[in-house]
Amino acid sequence: MKSIKNLLKGRNFVVFTLVMMLVLVGTINYNLSKRSLLETSNELKEYEKSMMEALGDELAIVEEDMEGEVGEGVTTEDIQIVDSNASEIEQRVAEANANITQELTSEENMEKATYFVDMKLSREKQRGELMEELDRIISNPSTSEKGREEALNYKLGLIKFRESEITIENLLATRGYENSIVYISENMANIVVNKEKLDQQDIAKISDIVMTQTGLTLDKIRIMNNKR
Repeated sequence: MKSIKNLLKGRNFVVFTLVMMLVLVGTINYNLSKRSLLETSNELKEYEKSMMEALGDELAIVEEDMEGEVGEGVTTEDIQIVDSNASEIEQRVAEANANITQELTSEENMEKATYFVDMKLSREKQRGELMEELDRIISNPSTSEKGREEALNYKLGLIKFRESEITIENLLATRGYENSIVYISENMANIVVNKEKLDQQDIAKISDIVMTQTGLTLDKIRIMNNKR
């Protein structure tokens, strides 16, 4: 009888020891995970800090104050001018880029309560019309091989820009900019976020996302704020 009791006591001791070891291992893993998360968070802060320092005066920032007045915005010099020597396809693409950019940065449009919805609809409408024109050129038997290739390249570029815009808008939403609109053309990215003011940390976050997704340099990125 004693041997059975001793055996039970021995088993209880082993079970108790195993439980304590599991608790110890769990505690160690938790502390290590917590430390890892803290290190990652610190690294992210350091990265964003370095981004802010690197920005300097290179990035054009447009801020709209509480009275609705827009700061240094887009001028006619900023909008791509159609070259009379360019091909018909290139001219049409340039016209669409200029129209969308002008609507996006228009002070009158920014005053509208439905600005973000309206601008996204307008962007998709004009892009859609341009895509249809390119499709007609591509499918037209009388189109030269060079013209067909040019139209196809522009169409593929528009598809890529559209995908990048959606990706960037989704990424901005995950970083706290829940309502934004992005318009990307060949050599420029225009971003408008729904925020009262933009500080250097905002610019660092937004520009990092845009540069990563598009490959554009800072001087080709224009960030604006429009609280709606």
